[in-house]
Amino acid sequence: MIRKLYATVFLFTLIFLALGSYAQKLDFYDFRPKREGGQASLAISSYNIGSDKDLYLLLSPENSLQAELAKLAPTLTAEELLAIGNYSFDFYVDGKQVYSENLGPGAILPQDKVTNRPLDIVLISSSRSGLWSINLWDRFMAKAGMSILSAEPKVLEIRLKVYVEQNAIKHSSTLAEAKINMKRVPRIVDPLKMIPQPIAAGSGFKLSKAKLNKELIIALNTKIAEQTYRMINGIVVLKKGELLLEQYYNGENRETLHDPRSVSKSMTATLTGMAIRDGYIDSENQMLKEFYKLQDYANYSSKKDSVRLVDLLSMSAAFEGNDDVESSVGNEENMYPTADYTKFTLDLPMDPARQNGKSWSYFTAGTNLVMDILDKQIPNGVEGFAKSRLFEPLGISKFEWARTPQGKPFGGGGLRLRALDLAKYGQLYLNGGLYEGKRLLEKLWVKKSFSPLQVLPADRPGFYGLLFWNKDFIVAGKPYQVYYSSGNGGNKIYMFNDLPIVIVITASAYGKAFAHSQADEIVEKYLLPAILGE
Repeated sequence: MIRKLYATVFLFTLIFLALGSYAQKLDFYDFRPKREGGQASLAISSYNIGSDKDLYLLLSPENSLQAELAKLAPTLTAEELLAIGNYSFDFYVDGKQVYSENLGPGAILPQDKVTNRPLDIVLISSSRSGLWSINLWDRFMAKAGMSILSAEPKVLEIRLKVYVEQNAIKHSSTLAEAKINMKRVPRIVDPLKMIPQPIAAGSGFKLSKAKLNKELIIALNTKIAEQTYRMINGIVVLKKGELLLEQYYNGENRETLHDPRSVSKSMTATLTGMAIRDGYIDSENQMLKEFYKLQDYANYSSKKDSVRLVDLLSMSAAFEGNDDVESSVGNEENMYPTADYTKFTLDLPMDPARQNGKSWSYFTAGTNLVMDILDKQIPNGVEGFAKSRLFEPLGISKFEWARTPQGKPFGGGGLRLRALDLAKYGQLYLNGGLYEGKRLLEKLWVKKSFSPLQVLPADRPGFYGLLFWNKDFIVAGKPYQVYYSSGNGGNKIYMFNDLPIVIVITASAYGKAFAHSQADEIVEKYLLPAILGE
């Protein structure tokens, strides 16, 4: 009898282990759960993507993140561990692994890394944005989930580990997992409304008679209506300077002044080229010390003296400033609460590990510094100059500047324009600085702007010029080089090297991890093939 009892206990133990019992508990909720008090009875087992419900995970750990990391690297201090490790997420759909991500060391509040207090992890929210967990979910959806999860229920499984990156990446075994039945609620789409939108008169462009694959445009419009592609507001396509496609979504229209965020950084470079042409700036190689008495600012060094305008325009000035790193002292989010953006930038220390002009780091404060220089050097300021030398010749009469605390035009982004006017700007560059036969910008400056001056990090394929990006799109196995302006939310102006095409996408997916990838996918899978007849 005793022997049978032991055998039964042993059997149940094996079954328990085989089913995946973990010391850390992970559950799904469709609201923000309390972090203490236990709510297992309220955890959900199914969820509909596209519903008005939020989606949360509640992690109830046995040990703190710090303690789990210490198991992987026991000789390191707590501070060292938290600088090289974090949680790692594996996503499975119907038992197949489809996405993995190691959280950057900056994700999760420091106080939540050193205790075993439950951690609520928001994945989908109607009221919260910009969080590491929402961006994690958006990246999963953009890379795999949106194409895999469908109207048919599928099992989504999330497995949680920890990792440290010490020469190589080392992972723990799975610490917790949660499963949920997941399906996407299809939106009701009227097929008759998916055809290419008719172009109204008064666009300012001749209408193109070029062929366009309407079936691909219908498929694209359906994706936008179903919200496979989200928060897209406008699409404009020019071919040979003529208007081929003009479409608006989500309440915007032709007259909407859209905020394209950092797309307008490119215009800071444009105005610099115009100022050089008119003699207000000697060249892009002028140094900061020629415009400011740098000894009057904090952290003075000879390296700061030798920063050139071209270094600021190519995001290669060696300031300790990186918008992609939350902890960077020069991150743009640290600038916005200050009373003087110029002082903020010039007070920054220089990075001892970098040389001016030698490495790329996204640095919004630096582009605004260029605008401040232009405003000081151009008689009566940069705003009137921009209006008379750029906007009026392009036929742009409606615009709204984002401004500094001093009321000056902000050089780092946020110049609100119509989608059609963004297309005019793109056409200016595609024409090598000409617009309607009038030279507004030197051809050599356009060439410099598009030149591969800086190699981008591995997660951003391509090169960087003077506040312009470039890379290749692949259509039917053939590469097409594209130069482009890019802004938060998925805002783009694409200009092609060997094609007479300008594409503008306006979007409002601000802070969303999928914003840029979906804009590129729209161009590569739908717009370019539709234009090229592929």
